Amino acid sequence: MTIRAVLYDAKGDDRVIDLGRDDIRISDDRLLWVDLDDRTPDDLRLAAAAVGLEPEGLERLSRDDRRARILRLPDRVVLTLGAVDPDDREASRREIDIVLGRNHVITVHEGELAAVDEYREDIQHEQRLGNLDAASFTAGLIDLIITAFFRQIEAIERDIDALDELAVKASASGTFLSTVVLLRRRVARLRRALVPNREALSPLERPDFELRTDLGPPWPGTIQRLERAIDGIENARELLVGSFDLYLGRASQRTNDVMKVLTLVSAIALPGIVLAGVMGMNFKLPFFEEAGNFWLVIGAMGMFAVLILGVARRRRWI
Repeated sequence: MTIRAVLYDAKGDDRVIDLGRDDIRISDDRLLWVDLDDRTPDDLRLAAAAVGLEPEGLERLSRDDRRARILRLPDRVVLTLGAVDPDDREASRREIDIVLGRNHVITVHEGELAAVDEYREDIQHEQRLGNLDAASFTAGLIDLIITAFFRQIEAIERDIDALDELAVKASASGTFLSTVVLLRRRVARLRRALVPNREALSPLERPDFELRTDLGPPWPGTIQRLERAIDGIENARELLVGSFDLYLGRASQRTNDVMKVLTLVSAIALPGIVLAGVMGMNFKLPFFEEAGNFWLVIGAMGMFAVLILGVARRRRWI
């Protein structure tokens, strides 16, 4: 379904309407929500005609430039926001346009959007939505759009917890680094999708926006939720950096362990090498004429090795 239009009545007489056929009467005790999951020109014109949307607003809905921003028109406001689906492992940026007018809201997006579907499900049994103004109704939808970012952040934090366990495993170097790269890209995509929404939502708190009494007062918690979501993304990025530091620390520890073993082996072998070098010199000494002295030298080599191991153990080098 491309167009979904619902007329909410304060008396609970909500009904689904056909924009092309039904007579739409919007009043203070009614609220019209038109949702389009496609940007087909004919559907956009039909929705625009139903609420008397200005040409500038229709052009905004039709443009390919989908960066987050706000368009203020004489009778309404058009918001363009970045969104994500909470279960999308790629954290791909989605766009949604929201038109707020007196007692009507239009949402336009490409394909199904989880926040819109969840909002529709949340309010399906509410009987007095007609009492809401456009700003209050939209605040609930924007809250779910931001909530989707929070769910993505929570999923990333769970992946980072698993990454910390991977960092301490000696055999998981390649897997760890590839996972870090994927998570880093995911965090970057989330940030690019969320942070530009400031440009669209921040003007709602400016004093000049209080003149738009026809839309209703903006919900004061929207900007705070947005800022907390941005802080959550920054925190996730710091956690990812911490995981990489943990990996580097574990790699340094493994290197130190290897060097300790090599050093100890060299120290144990050194006395034997020196003795072998001395005993191999071509001098005619009585010592070399005794065959039993061979085993004496071998014993000395073993004694030095045991002595070095004892000193290393006593000093807790091993």
